[in-house]
Amino acid sequence: MKKYLYFLTLLSYNCFAQVSTSNLDTNKIDEVISFNKVDQIPVFEKCKNVKKDLQRDCVVNFINAHIEKNLKYPKEAKKVKVESKVFCTFIIDKEGKITITEAKGKPTSFKKAFENEAIRVLNLLPKFSPAKHNNQIVKVQAQYTVEFKLKDDKIEMIDYENTPIVVISEERIVAEPEYLDEAVPFQIVEQVPLFSLCKEIETTLQRECFHEEMKKHIEKHLEYPKEAKKNKITARVIVLFEITKEGKINNIRNRVTATNKEYSADFETEALRIINKLPQFRPGQQRGKTVVVSYAIPIVFSLNDK
Repeated sequence: MKKYLYFLTLLSYNCFAQVSTSNLDTNKIDEVISFNKVDQIPVFEKCKNVKKDLQRDCVVNFINAHIEKNLKYPKEAKKVKVESKVFCTFIIDKEGKITITEAKGKPTSFKKAFENEAIRVLNLLPKFSPAKHNNQIVKVQAQYTVEFKLKDDKIEMIDYENTPIVVISEERIVAEPEYLDEAVPFQIVEQVPLFSLCKEIETTLQRECFHEEMKKHIEKHLEYPKEAKKNKITARVIVLFEITKEGKINNIRNRVTATNKEYSADFETEALRIINKLPQFRPGQQRGKTVVVSYAIPIVFSLNDK
C-alpha cells in the first residue's frame, strides 16, 4: 500500500520588519522574533518539563507525530501519483495560537489541495506556551516544510538531527529544498535583493540593510487614511509580495486587521500604494542563479503620539 513521506523544519529568520506611523522606536514595534533566536521558545505542554536544550527537539518531534497522525494525502493526487512540497510560514502569538501567514506548494495540478491539507493539519495543533524574550512574552515566527511523497511500505519520517544541513548567514537550514522556478523566501535566499544603497556594504550586513531601507521607505511614504485617523481607527496590514528576477515588485497580497472593518479597504489601499512605490531592486540569487524572492512585512497604523 502506498503511503507518504514528509519532513518538517523550523527555520530561523525574522523577515517581518514592523513599522508604525509615528516613528521607528524599537520599543514601540510589535516585534516578531525568529524561532531560533528567541530566549525561550514556544513549547507544547508535554515539553515544558524537558531540559531547555532539548525543548526544541521535543517541539519538532511533537509536530512530526501530530502530522504523521493527522495528515491525509489528497485522494486525487495520490490516485495519479502526484507528489509535492508545501512551504508554510506561521506565527505563534502571545497567547500561543498559530496564525498561518503563507502556504506555498509546488506548481502542480493539485497545488491548492496540498496547500489546504498542510494548512488544515497545522491548524489542528494545540496551543503553545508562548515564547519569551528579554523576560517578555513575544510573538515568534517559524517555517515548516511538509513533503508529500508516495512510497511503498510505510510512513517514513526524516530524522531531524541527522538530516544534512547547509549554513546560510550562520543560520541552520534543514534539507534546503530545490526551489526551481518557485519564489525563494527572503529569510533563506543566499543573496538577498538589494536597494541601491545596500549594494556596496559587506554581504553579511546586506540583509539588515534591506530591512532598514524598507522601514525608511514606509516611514517616508505612509499617509494615514484621513477618515480612519479622524475616527481614531488603527490597523495592521500584513503585505506579502515577490521581487522578480528583474528586481520588480509582483504578486502583492495582503491581510488587514483593523479596529473597525469599515475602514479595512482604506488601510489596504494605502499599504499597496506604498509597496508599489518601491524602487527596482538588484534581484536575489540562489546557488549562483537569479531567482524570484518572496518577502512579507506588517505595516502598523498606530495613533501613538499623534
